[in-house]
Amino acid sequence: MSKFPEPWGNYLLKELIETTAPKMTSFWPQTIGWQVIAVLLLLALIRKSYLAWQAYKRNAYRREALAWLNHLPVYISLNEQPIYRQLPALLRKTALQAFGRDQVSHLSNEHWEHWLDQQCDKTSFSEQYTSYLHPLAYAPQLQLEAQQMKNLLHEINLWIKFHRRLDD
Repeated sequence: MSKFPEPWGNYLLKELIETTAPKMTSFWPQTIGWQVIAVLLLLALIRKSYLAWQAYKRNAYRREALAWLNHLPVYISLNEQPIYRQLPALLRKTALQAFGRDQVSHLSNEHWEHWLDQQCDKTSFSEQYTSYLHPLAYAPQLQLEAQQMKNLLHEINLWIKFHRRLDD
């Protein structure tokens, strides 16, 4: 094996000395003030994450009720699909989980509809759906058209999504 001749390569690079790489830079703040701020920011992030987790757990009943609504079959009539008669019970169950038995259990008919509207600004059970909920659950002769049921489902969906709890 032969060596390259001495004038091999770029003659300008002959005297070049390679430098060493600097030490790895630490991302931890060097002064005490920035360390305190970093620790406080970390604690605030942990607290915010904890509160978000608590809110997620607290709203499990909403997700469960909305999932139940989303799995309903297409409405034809109450005789062919009696599962729609469970909508008032779903609404009552959701309210019980959010507000407690002492606030919800004594309400019925128009008081129930007014109370629902007071808990959510986006619904109007007492104006548009007066006396729909009670007969839907108990009156076998009640028949609703598909559009009426679609509107009622939309109203129930809005209430479940947007009602305000006392602890929110």
